[in-house]
Order: sequence, then C-alpha cells, then structure tokens
Amino acid sequence: MVRVAVLMLVLTAVAPARGQEPENRGRYAFVPVPEGALRLNTQTGEVSLCSGEGVALACKLVPDTEAAPLAGAGEASGRIAALEARVAALEARPVVGDILPDEEALDRVAVLADKVMRRFFGLVRDMKREVEDEEL
Repeated sequence: MVRVAVLMLVLTAVAPARGQEPENRGRYAFVPVPEGALRLNTQTGEVSLCSGEGVALACKLVPDTEAAPLAGAGEASGRIAALEARVAALEARPVVGDILPDEEALDRVAVLADKVMRRFFGLVRDMKREVEDEEL
C-alpha cells in the first residue's frame, strides 16, 4: 500500500515533465521529498528512499508491503495441492461402514450367536436346578 502511494507520488511528479523530456530518460527517475529523494527504477519499478548529505548519499529500498503477502503464496499453493491430493485419496477409499458382509460372514455370526444363546440358557437351566435342589 505504501509502495503504491509512493509510486503514485513519483509518477504524478514525473508525468508533467514527460512531454518535455526525450523518450530515452534513463534508468532512474528522482523526485525530491522532505526526507531526501525518491528514486524510481524505471526498468524494475523499485522505489528507493535516498537520504544523506553531500556526497554521502545512501538509498534504501522502500519495502513492498503488497509483495510480502504474495511471497508466501507459492508455499500456500503447494500445501493446498497436497491437501487436495490427500482429500481425493481419502475419498477414493471405501468406508468401513459401506462394506456389506457376505453370506459366509452372516452365517458365522448366526452360528456364534446360536452357540452363545445355548450356553446362556444352559447356565440358566443349571442354576434353576441348583436352586430347586437346595429347596428340597
């Protein structure tokens, strides 16, 4: 956002003089500001703030606040692709509840249930006999 505002300031200062300059302006355009001067790289679009006194002029790149969030976009898109692949793989697998038992499995369960019930009723019958024998 700051970079856009600075760039707009530079372009509005440079635009009126454009008609008076020859087409080959050079690589940099300078605009005076209270802190020093803004240097616009006309080839890359980078904006630097130049400050200092006399011949000791130093230019520092103005941070691009709009590019910072976009820097992590490559990493995020890679993570999104990995997550989408994982979701697709998980959706392709059959869910355990969706698999119906076959006839053999149902028969085994029925036989097992029958055995359990017979043993249970046998135990109940034996306990009844013991109680009846004690009463006599």
